Amino acid sequence: MEKGYELISINPFEDKRGSLKKIIMKSQLKENEKIEEIYLLYSEKDSVRGNHYHKKTLEYFVVVSGKAKVALKNLETGMLDEIYIAAEDNLVLKVPPQVVHAFKNEENVPLIMLAISSKEYNKLDTDTFPIDILQ
Repeated sequence: MEKGYELISINPFEDKRGSLKKIIMKSQLKENEKIEEIYLLYSEKDSVRGNHYHKKTLEYFVVVSGKAKVALKNLETGMLDEIYIAAEDNLVLKVPPQVVHAFKNEENVPLIMLAISSKEYNKLDTDTFPIDILQ
């Protein structure tokens, strides 16, 4: 995969109460993939998060509210890409190891993202390596 990352479309179940969005299911994970951490990111206007990559960690990101400018760089191919993902796009961004990723909120409303990680963060044994690709 030249870009390194993957965009996964999700189909919300909708009825008069609202909608239900299944983000990731066990059946989507490969045999060696697991989930160890799930967290929410809240970002104010003009803030940038990420600007790093992982050597071992696989991550999934979903915009819950707002719109994110996303920069991604595949370290194996050198390919750099910038995309926008909004909550209504119903997309899950899958970022494997060796792909630098960064998120920026350019909107006036807070950006809320759900993050799912295959490795629990440990400040004594971090798998986070900084590289600035988005200002």
